[in-house]
Amino acid sequence: GHTNVVVGGGGGGCAQRRRRKMAKTAVLAALLGIALEMGPCTALPRRPWRASRGYPGPRERGVAPGPGNGEGQGYQYGGSSSEKTFEQWLDHFDGANTATWRQRYFVNASAFASNASFAPVVFLCVGGEGPPLTADVVKTGEEHCALMVDLAQRHGALVVALEHRYYGKSVPTPDLSTDSLRFLSAEQALEDIASFHAHISDTYGLPARARWVAFGGSYPGMLAAWSRSKYPHLFHAAVSSSAPLRAVSNMYQYNDVVARALADRDVGGSPTCLRRVRDAFVEIGGMLGSMTGRATLGDLVGACGGKLDMEKEGAGALVADAASGVFGVQGNDPSCTEEACNIEKQCAIMVANITLSPLVQLAKLIKVSNGGKCVPIDFASEVASPLLNTTVEGGTERVWFYQTCSQFGFYQTCDPYSQCPFVRGMGVDTLDSYYRLCGLAFGINGSTTEARVAAANIDFGGLEPGASRVLSVNGDVDPWSALSPRTPRPGMPAFVVRGASHHFWTHPARPTDSPEVVRARKRIGMAVDRWLALPSAE
Repeated sequence: GHTNVVVGGGGGGCAQRRRRKMAKTAVLAALLGIALEMGPCTALPRRPWRASRGYPGPRERGVAPGPGNGEGQGYQYGGSSSEKTFEQWLDHFDGANTATWRQRYFVNASAFASNASFAPVVFLCVGGEGPPLTADVVKTGEEHCALMVDLAQRHGALVVALEHRYYGKSVPTPDLSTDSLRFLSAEQALEDIASFHAHISDTYGLPARARWVAFGGSYPGMLAAWSRSKYPHLFHAAVSSSAPLRAVSNMYQYNDVVARALADRDVGGSPTCLRRVRDAFVEIGGMLGSMTGRATLGDLVGACGGKLDMEKEGAGALVADAASGVFGVQGNDPSCTEEACNIEKQCAIMVANITLSPLVQLAKLIKVSNGGKCVPIDFASEVASPLLNTTVEGGTERVWFYQTCSQFGFYQTCDPYSQCPFVRGMGVDTLDSYYRLCGLAFGINGSTTEARVAAANIDFGGLEPGASRVLSVNGDVDPWSALSPRTPRPGMPAFVVRGASHHFWTHPARPTDSPEVVRARKRIGMAVDRWLALPSAE
């Protein structure tokens, strides 16, 4: 998004249904005997990309429709949009490496006007981290590119979508070992896009003056922006939604925005709600410090197993993670109808009876969000297996985590000096816990991650990518907006959508969409119209 998720656009794709499974990976620190500050409750970072990438659960019920679920009324093209592949280099930067693989993509040419008398238009939906793309990515646009698909009809555009290497079914290596993952980077992905540009141009006989526009949300939004900045001779413009262009190791800003959203009356929050959430997590932090407290906490929130199971390595951290995971701010959907499915309904539970302990109210919220199921506290199944599995079939959770360790960081910490409303300090959600996991999973230490994060900002420009005709759009309750351009820069228009969550405007349109989201789509459309009225030139 981001999550998303990344279908039809990567970052996106299933942005809201694959939430935070890797969020639990810090519990693996217990396997290494990492020093803990609160007994058996080891450090537990959130999912390093979006807190929206973990296992599907009731906490996701408040988000907008995901890909392939039949919801949304975006324009649907007829014609063929079947899966296709083309030959791609494994390593674009090593001339001695001649290995190739087949990369998946989708095309919908039903509205394409390829008249040679003018410059043809091509809209690219950039893929990213997420499950396999489907034909819907060029028909409905799914989560990331629904608006793009609608605009394509207006402009007679050829609609194409490219699946990101190592995600979905586009895996170029026989396994997901660290040695194999060395071919995974944003730079390789961008070269994939440039190569795809050449392939499509050759297949459809497109002239050099063809005007390509890249679209994406979340990580694919980053790639869309960089496609324009790195290859201005190939891409005429880009629409970059909810894209954190500035890499950081310690992303304390994420939970700062979560806190602000919980207090935002415009989306159903309130200062009282935020205060009670904070107080509840102060109680959790205190209870995690003793055996009696941990047992009581486990009973209160409905942890799986008995009281002694709360003494197992990582159990307390998994409970704390389940509690904070209830507040899926980045996927907030004001129009959802299920219980506890958005900020407004979550805050309603938290402030329903202020005579009760905030933790009692939070425990009720956890049980509602989990659909009555117990909270898993077994790190072996919840954490160890996904992180250490290097098979293509079972190791998908390693892939984005590798990108965070090797290039982006994006670790959503809960530091004592931040505004994070959850458990602060005490070894939970610390930067060091992420670094230890990078070492465990890939042999990458913290200093290396920090150096690579700095290098990424130098390479791509951070908030100043040095591009023109790149539109940045952000939602003001989206935690990822903290690392994305929010104000216009020369050649780079930008605006913020009031009350909107993670690239909500890229989803298929619904009657319940807010006026702000509807206006955002119109503004994006007007920008694309204006750019396509310009001649094809760098």
